[in-house]
Amino acid sequence: MGQVVVAAHQSTRMVAGATIALLHAALFYGLLHMHARSSAEPSTPAVVRFVGEVTERVEWQPPEVDLVPPEIVASAPQLPPMVMPLARPAERAISLPAQPARSVEPTPARQPDRSAPVEVSSVEYLREPAPRYPPQSRRLREQGLVVLRVLIDEAGKARRIEIQSSSGYARLDAAAREAVERAAFRPYIENGAPRQALVLIPIEFSLQRGSA
Repeated sequence: MGQVVVAAHQSTRMVAGATIALLHAALFYGLLHMHARSSAEPSTPAVVRFVGEVTERVEWQPPEVDLVPPEIVASAPQLPPMVMPLARPAERAISLPAQPARSVEPTPARQPDRSAPVEVSSVEYLREPAPRYPPQSRRLREQGLVVLRVLIDEAGKARRIEIQSSSGYARLDAAAREAVERAAFRPYIENGAPRQALVLIPIEFSLQRGSA
């Protein structure tokens, strides 16, 4: 047992010695190689310069850049958005049934009021008035013109006698009235029918003419 330990210890020492020998050999080879290289290259002296304090300040300047003016593009004015009116839907035409045409009856012509007398400028006589000169008026030399307003009915008779203009003498006015009452007239005809008529009848009393 003691022999084995001694042998192992000796073996370890031998390995360590071999390793040290190899390291020395490698170091020696390296020194030789460096000496040979240094002898082949010429030696240049090393120069060391002292740089004093820099008094001048160097300002940094930006590199020059060619500036190209930007192109100005005229922009169209902004218009408000156009609002289009919404199209209304077309109204549906509603066809109504045709109404039958109403027959328009002609309005009857307005019939004149035949109860009211119509004024006329003259009348036709069936028997003309024959005034009698009052004897008292003849002696007193009374004369003048009497105008009577006479209403003649549909039968041709004098229904009303009024003095429109007096002669100035009552006897002559009364004589003119009596003469018209005795006269006979032709009825006034309008549209084929007789109507009452108003007419002015003058009666003159004159001594020169010799009224009856």
